[in-house]
This record gives sequence, structure tokens and C-alpha cells, in this order.
Amino acid sequence: MTQTHVAVRRSRPVDLEGFEAFVAGLSTETSTRRFFAPTTRLPRSNARLLLTNDRRRGAFLATQGDRVVAHGCWAAVAPDAAEMALVVGDAAQRRGVGRKLTRALMRDMLDAGIRRMEMVVEPDNRAVVGLITRTWPDARLRSEDGLLTFAAPTADESGGQRAVA
Repeated sequence: MTQTHVAVRRSRPVDLEGFEAFVAGLSTETSTRRFFAPTTRLPRSNARLLLTNDRRRGAFLATQGDRVVAHGCWAAVAPDAAEMALVVGDAAQRRGVGRKLTRALMRDMLDAGIRRMEMVVEPDNRAVVGLITRTWPDARLRSEDGLLTFAAPTADESGGQRAVA
């Protein structure tokens, strides 16, 4: 695996067109793994929501220059729990981008008071299942409607951030 040098930063409203171009450039397989349906275009309201940062959600982009290469977000599903999702563009996969993005998301969730994270994944998504099992080896797993849901604390028992692979 060759590391890809990217900058990870919080998304901003001005990132909308770059994010839409990123989604449009995803392969059918990658867009299906992230959105559970093949898509090259999100409704603009959905794209805006995926870039929103407020006290109940956070969004980050990984960029190379001015090009978006990955996106990650979390949204609160309970006062101290959130669902997290991320997608790495095809050319940047298996280069450490997902780990960098995950670290930023975890820090942001902890800062927001989120203490439990969930991720929903297709069972054959080996890259994300591997990331989750390396990062949260004690994650609880349940299977429902053909999908896997992993749940894990965002902080270790001492209150510190968990190590991220």
C-alpha cells in the first residue's frame, strides 16, 4: 500500500460542487457500498446535509489540492450515540485515507459528547469491515436485513480517544 498525501478538513458550504463532482466520479461499486444504491448524483438537499456541521452532526473531506478524494460524516442518533459513514474515491482506496478520515471523525464525535459510534456495512465490504475490526476489535456486531451494524465506544474506559488503526 502506498500512502496518499491528503489534507483532511471540516467541510464547508462552498464545498458543495466539489463534493457533488466527487460523488459523480465514484464507481458503481463504490457508490453502492456507501449509499446502498448505485448513484452518480445525490439530490442537492442530501448533498448539503452530508456536508453539514452543527452540534448534532459533523462532516469532513479528504482533499488533494482542490479535489475531494474522500468524505466522512457522523450524525447523532441518540444524545450520546452517532452513526458514522465514509467513502474513499476509487483512486485513493487502500492508501490510508480512510484511517485519516476516521481519526478526524472520532475526534469530532468525542468533542461533541458522542460516546458510542455505529457503522452499517455490507458484509462483503472487506475494506470497511477490516478497518472496523482493526480499529474497534471489541465492537459489537449485529446482522439485520442483510447488512452488518458495528457498534463501539468512541472512547476507551479511561475516557481517552480510542486508537485508530
